[in-house]
Order: sequence, then structure tokens, then C-alpha cells
Amino acid sequence: MFQTDANPESRIAGAAALLADIRRGRREPCPGLPEGLAPASIAEAEAIQLATYAALGWNIAGWKVGRTRGQAIACPLPGATVAPATDATLHLPIGCAMELEVALQLRQGLDATLLAALQPADLPAMADAVILFEFCESRFIDHRQASDLDKLADCVTNGSCAFGPATGPWSWADLETLEMRLTVDGIEVARHAGPHGAVPLAELLAAWRDRCLAIGHLPRAGEVITLGSQTGMLPVPAAGGLLVGEWAGRGSLACQVAPLGS
Repeated sequence: MFQTDANPESRIAGAAALLADIRRGRREPCPGLPEGLAPASIAEAEAIQLATYAALGWNIAGWKVGRTRGQAIACPLPGATVAPATDATLHLPIGCAMELEVALQLRQGLDATLLAALQPADLPAMADAVILFEFCESRFIDHRQASDLDKLADCVTNGSCAFGPATGPWSWADLETLEMRLTVDGIEVARHAGPHGAVPLAELLAAWRDRCLAIGHLPRAGEVITLGSQTGMLPVPAAGGLLVGEWAGRGSLACQVAPLGS
């Protein structure tokens, strides 16, 4: 049994232990964090993220940024799940979902001084823009029914990420209005054209910088910051298939997926 307590430290520790056990496969997904373990604030949800990673012995290799309850947030991505795309067939779990995203990959690490002084306008000189597939897995039976804070505590259904090579020099204007297309075995399943769904993006990058400063994390060269889906969260076909994400004028990313659960 997990301790349930009104004390924030107990709540954070208990929620992290439960989520870590689900990620290890020791427990089945739950409807949501049970009463007494559910975070009472964004700060508590973010503390659960870090406590879960600590319980699993995971390091941070990237971030997904977005907004929860109107507040810009940055969720860590574990090192074992973030990798460049290869020709190898991906094996994903049953029920996995997919999101086609634009991300930034740092070309250099940042020390404490550089990080504290960093402004979003500095990033085009420090990071490459890449196309990224995020494969989403939830620790909840139905992520749509979980509360916003529960989902944030669970790092917003992070599963794994595959990203492509640099797409060339970029500006914020390139990211804030763009056209993207997702196909499965040559059939279009989603398309986006127009403003990025998370504008203004500068707020999100500022939140990432501030989160890194708050927890004492110094970003390393190669870390990825993914900016959110432009095609929505869609189920990966149970039979698998060839997923191709296209960013008009900048290239494409292909991932071959085996039948789910294989």
C-alpha cells in the first residue's frame, strides 16, 4: 500500500513510487493518482516528476514544453527514451500513440552563467531545429480522464522520442508558422498549416530555462527540447507501418514501426 497523507512530501513520494512501479511493469495503469497522492499544484506535480525519475535512476536527456492550466511548463524526458531515428524497426507497446513535432537539439552545453543569461533569441545560434516523433504512453487507464495535474506529474504521457537530423538555419518565425503532414504507409492521417499550436513559443523556452535553473540542471550538448504536436495525438496503428512526418520546405522523418506489442 502507498501512504496517503496531506503532507506534501508524503504525497510526492507516494505518487512517485506508484508511477515508478507502473513504468517498471510491476503495477497496472491506474485511473488517476489516488486521493491522498494527487498533486495539489503545478509545483507538486513537477516534484513528482523528479522523484519518479530518481526512483528509476533515470537521467534527463531532453524536455517537452507546453502549458498546463495556462502556465508554461517543461517536463523532463529520460535518457533511455530519446534517440536519433535510425533504419531499425521500432517496437512499441500496445495502445501507443504518436505525435509529430518540431524540436530543438542543443549544439552546445550551457554552464550556469550561460543558462541564467539565456534568452529565446539566443537559441537559433545554439540549437538545431529537427523533426521529431513522440510515442506516447500513459500510466493511466485513459489519459483523457486523468486530471491536468496528474498528467503533468506523469510528464504528460511521455514514452519515447525519435528525431531527425538538423533541418538547416532557422528563426522563430520558421517555427511559429509552419506546415506539417503525417502519413502512415503513404496515407495522410493528419496535416497542420498555420501558426504553431503553442505560440508564443518564447514563453515555453523561458519556462524550460527557469526549470533547469530551479533544479540545478545544466543542459548538455545533444539534449532535445520538443515544442508540442502539430498533428494532435493519434493512435499508432496496431499493425504498425511506415510513419512519415514532413515539414514543408525543411524535410521529412521516417520511422518503421512493427506490429504493436511485438
